Amino acid sequence: MLESTRAPDVEGTATLDEVVRRRADLYKAILTLEKAAARPAVERKDRWVEGILEALDELGREIADHIEITERPGGLYTEIVEAAPRLSGNVQRLRDEHPEMRDAAEALRARLAAADEVSVEETRDEVQRVLGRLVKHRQHGADLLWEAYNLDTGGSD
Repeated sequence: MLESTRAPDVEGTATLDEVVRRRADLYKAILTLEKAAARPAVERKDRWVEGILEALDELGREIADHIEITERPGGLYTEIVEAAPRLSGNVQRLRDEHPEMRDAAEALRARLAAADEVSVEETRDEVQRVLGRLVKHRQHGADLLWEAYNLDTGGSD
C-alpha cells in the first residue's frame, strides 16, 4: 500500500493524488518486469520470453499513463512550474527522460518479439538497463515532489 507523508500545510490537488496512485502502478510494472527476467529460462526459454513480453506490455502502458498525467495540459508538470517556477529545470529534465524510458522499453520489446533466437544473458542485461532508467526517473520524480510539495512518496510504493 502506498503511503505518503505530506507537510501539514500542503494540500494535494486531484492531479497530484492521481500521480501518487499512478506511481504505485508504475512501480508494480517495474517489479513485474524484474520478476519475469529473474525467472528460470533453462529449458523454458520460449515461456520465459513470453513472460518478459507480457511484462513489457504492462510496463509500456504504465509509462504511457505516467507521461500523460505528468505532461498533459494542466498536468503535474504544469502545476509544479506554475506553483514553483524555480523547479522548471527539474521538470524539463524529467520530460527529457520520458522518451528515453519509453523508447528503451519499446526497443527491447520489439527486439524480443522479432528474434528467432534470444540470448538470456543479453536480454537480462538489457532488462536491467531499462529498469535502471525507470528507477532513476522515479527517484528524480520523488525528489521533485518533495521540492514542490514536501511530499514523500516513500520507497516502498
